Amino acid sequence: MKKKLLFYSFFIVFFLLLQTTLLQHVKIHGVMPNMLITLTIVTALVRNSTEGAVVGFFSGICIDMQFGAVLGFYGLLGMFAGIAAGSLSRKIYRENLLVVAFFTFVYSVVYESVVFVINNIMSGDINFAFAFTRIILPEAGYNCAVSLLLFPLLVKAGKWFDKSAAVRKY
Repeated sequence: MKKKLLFYSFFIVFFLLLQTTLLQHVKIHGVMPNMLITLTIVTALVRNSTEGAVVGFFSGICIDMQFGAVLGFYGLLGMFAGIAAGSLSRKIYRENLLVVAFFTFVYSVVYESVVFVINNIMSGDINFAFAFTRIILPEAGYNCAVSLLLFPLLVKAGKWFDKSAAVRKY
């Protein structure tokens, strides 16, 4: 349990720092990957909905503290994304890189669409078609590429967690 906590805490903080510093300088057409939601989705797909929800909640709380106007909005949204992706993980072959990349793309599109609509609903000026083609789809593509890098790491970490849990049982 301590290993999981340290592992996920390290990567949440690392990706938050990466997203707020270095990735600000490698934007392509003003769009960069959302490392924390990618971590949430891949964790939920590779591991389970509980781990995905916890990672999503704490990743979202970190985003709330950094960028959010209301504490808890991104935390709840990340938790729901982790639960949704994790509930699908029981029905798919999780060890396939392309399946994880595809569902990371799909969940990223849904997540970013919800964030855009909720953040812009009160202004009355929702140009969703523009945002979808210029921001949401490119960001989902970047998230998909990041998931290809995260997948082997999380598969190995999952095996390590399971192995250490099995050793503790005996």
